[in-house]
Amino acid sequence: MTEDRSATLIAEAKAMRYSRRTVMKRASAMGLSAAALGSVLTATGHAVSAAPNRAPALLQGGSLNMLISTAFVPAAQDFFNEQATTWGEDNSVDVTVDFINWPDLQPRTTSAVQAGAGPDIVEMWDAIPYLFSESLLDVSDIAAAAEEVQGGYFDWVVKSAAVDGEWKSIPHGNSGAAMAYRKSYFEQAGVTDPENNFPATWEELFEVGKILKEEVGKPLGQALGQSLGDPPGFCYPYMWSHGSMEIEEDGTTVAFDTDGFREGMETFVNAWPEAFDETGLGWDDSTNNSAYLSDQLSATQNGSSIYLAASDPEGENSNPEIAEDTFHATLPSGPDGQFAMLGSRSMGIMDYSPNQDEAKAFLEWWFSAEPFQAWLESFEGYILPPGPTFTELPVYVDDPKLAAYLEIADIARNKGYAGPSNLKAAQASSQYVIVNTFANAIQTGDVATAIEQGAAMLERIYSR
Repeated sequence: MTEDRSATLIAEAKAMRYSRRTVMKRASAMGLSAAALGSVLTATGHAVSAAPNRAPALLQGGSLNMLISTAFVPAAQDFFNEQATTWGEDNSVDVTVDFINWPDLQPRTTSAVQAGAGPDIVEMWDAIPYLFSESLLDVSDIAAAAEEVQGGYFDWVVKSAAVDGEWKSIPHGNSGAAMAYRKSYFEQAGVTDPENNFPATWEELFEVGKILKEEVGKPLGQALGQSLGDPPGFCYPYMWSHGSMEIEEDGTTVAFDTDGFREGMETFVNAWPEAFDETGLGWDDSTNNSAYLSDQLSATQNGSSIYLAASDPEGENSNPEIAEDTFHATLPSGPDGQFAMLGSRSMGIMDYSPNQDEAKAFLEWWFSAEPFQAWLESFEGYILPPGPTFTELPVYVDDPKLAAYLEIADIARNKGYAGPSNLKAAQASSQYVIVNTFANAIQTGDVATAIEQGAAMLERIYSR
């Protein structure tokens, strides 16, 4: 069947002289696999060869510094550093990489922009390029070449990482958020076949959570500190699933304070002391990982890093028992649907950099097919690629326990929904308006005031 569809597309593309982009769009519509797409691209003369490891001679002899977020898959961080170092050695470029905690990326970038000096390449999260757009080089040419390699960017990538339709950074995907949970503990809490029957709604999860905390002694865990990953990864989808959003589609009407959201927040606030580890108010993206891996929790919203860490026989957090007992499910649904938050990280070149040629050369190489695929594989499925080309690599499809993460894109929304993920959405995110609303509601017990204050902040941001 696949061979027939491939042959049909090859004949169609040759007859109608399709561009590479058109071939990829038609292949997606026809449901062709990445492998089949590669064969079609080769047959129609649209295959892309890997970029050479060596940069042009005129670029050799410089230096390059990168500011990158720490990886929750340590081997992947080591691999990227090795890639960068090897590329530097091959091109006589002195390459250094600084890895820092996720919440520190934006403040460090802000300080560099204000000083007019700092890292040459900076990793950014979803809408953050909007905040620094005037200090970033236009890298549309590199992004276009990378998009060809990716088989076209997914909508969630374009909606989150492009700056008003322009590329000030090059997207490389992101980790997704699902529920990591211990099958045995859910069985003890009375859930039948939890491997295939994770609670479908938030209310169901909270009810089970009460039993897990009170009777099993293993509460739910949720980070609600000011951090880029897990706190917004929970708060935004929960908000959307209860009929609330930052802004209407018109981009100006704040739609945060709704009856459904107030009811949903009341439910969550009531469940917090009964079902959750209450220290989660101060957790960042690493704390829930540590709590889960030290057998303190029954479930937490997270990327696949917890499972991968427990599964790694040579890692410091290796725990075969926890790995075997861990499964994943997409986030539960609320009265208004089931959602996830997904936005792409990206690599940007700072306009103050004296090493712009070196930065461009490195990114042109790194985003080519061979090094980029190797980097994805080093993450063992933790990073979702920004386009379809690599989605059928073994790291994504061989382990059924990771299947939930590939389903995230089907229910994902961007920050700023139902409006675009623009400068306003980036400002709301950087000020943690949504996350702080949840934390304030828990701390004060006053749901109405917490949501009203959040809505007022959104009004100020979106009315500027």
